[in-house]
Amino acid sequence: MDGISRRKFLFISATSPLVFQLNALASQGSKSNEPDLNYPRTISVLQEAFKVEMIAHKIYVGYTSKALSEEYPNIAYLFHSFSYSENIHSDNYKRILAKLGHEAESIQTEIQVYDTKSNLQEAAQNEMRKIESTYPVFIKELETEACEEAIINCMYSWKSHQQHEQKVKEIANLSGIFFGALSSHIEGLKLDFYVCRVCGSTIDKAPHFPCVICNRSMSHYHKIEMPV
Repeated sequence: MDGISRRKFLFISATSPLVFQLNALASQGSKSNEPDLNYPRTISVLQEAFKVEMIAHKIYVGYTSKALSEEYPNIAYLFHSFSYSENIHSDNYKRILAKLGHEAESIQTEIQVYDTKSNLQEAAQNEMRKIESTYPVFIKELETEACEEAIINCMYSWKSHQQHEQKVKEIANLSGIFFGALSSHIEGLKLDFYVCRVCGSTIDKAPHFPCVICNRSMSHYHKIEMPV
């Protein structure tokens, strides 16, 4: 990621609608359901990214249910918000694959759910793995074929996972022998999570500015309701 500056990222994000329109005009006349053979490596990365995000979505759904059963509604709310964000990422990859004439491959996987304290620690490790290795590798591979929509959406996910890691780490770092006291403090807070429906950005208060990741209007933020 050293070669991708924040300025370059914001520039690409801001100009992407025009780029996508031009690409669409250039491709008019071709069959939309005909596989695009110009992006074989991109398609492979998108399939893998779709799987990664769908698994993450399912994991957070499981973590949400566990936190609720252990009477940690605010921690369940955190996990629930992340599950919504991960689903946006997977839908973005599914959409791009469809534009390239491919279906997202279905996945079959078993989800491991532990107690809430362990789930927080596991979530922090999973998010860090995506930040440090998974998405940098994806983006580097995508750059070889320069499919801008795929690159931009992977960067959206990468930045979103940084938000997730920061939020969960704030809890996980303090969740050792003091987890009981910490969880009591968390459960006493009034939380409101909002997720951008364009990029999956997750924030913990009502937006007053455009999205910090995709720079789209704050109207794209969706307030997440508490899970039950």
